[in-house]
Amino acid sequence: MRTPLQACFLLVALLTTLNAWAQPDGFPPLPEERMREIKAQRTAYLTTKLGLTPEEAQTFWPVYNAYDEGREANRKEMRRTMNPRDAEPEELSEEQAAQRLNKGLELRQRELDLERSYKDRFVKAIGARKAVALIQAEHDFNREVLRRLRERMDERREGGAPPPRKR
Repeated sequence: MRTPLQACFLLVALLTTLNAWAQPDGFPPLPEERMREIKAQRTAYLTTKLGLTPEEAQTFWPVYNAYDEGREANRKEMRRTMNPRDAEPEELSEEQAAQRLNKGLELRQRELDLERSYKDRFVKAIGARKAVALIQAEHDFNREVLRRLRERMDERREGGAPPPRKR
């Protein structure tokens, strides 16, 4: 039987991996400077949403940043594996397609293993309740970022700018 915390981490793993696997059409890659801004906003948002004390923040952020780096590296590899520009799915042999699927599953398992390895560190840094709240806060923040990005894209289209290229 899984604990509620394990179930939450599993759910986040599935949602974030699916998000990385199926990139939304029409979203252009963001410049590195904009990504840094978003990460700074995420830091402020999570700190506020979780109500981190200065002591908790001091122990939590190094752990979270290491976790996030590992998660991002895994997602980049997932995007390269599942969305390579060299061949469309219909151009792959059955063996190549099977290898791609197996690699995708391996990467999803790696993300889950990463979450499992950090779960205890998060609980030690901020407690189990805040660790569970972290999952929801990350989800809320990501949803808000996507909403704002869609709004900007819609404004550009309405203003006469061409629609963004599809990947």
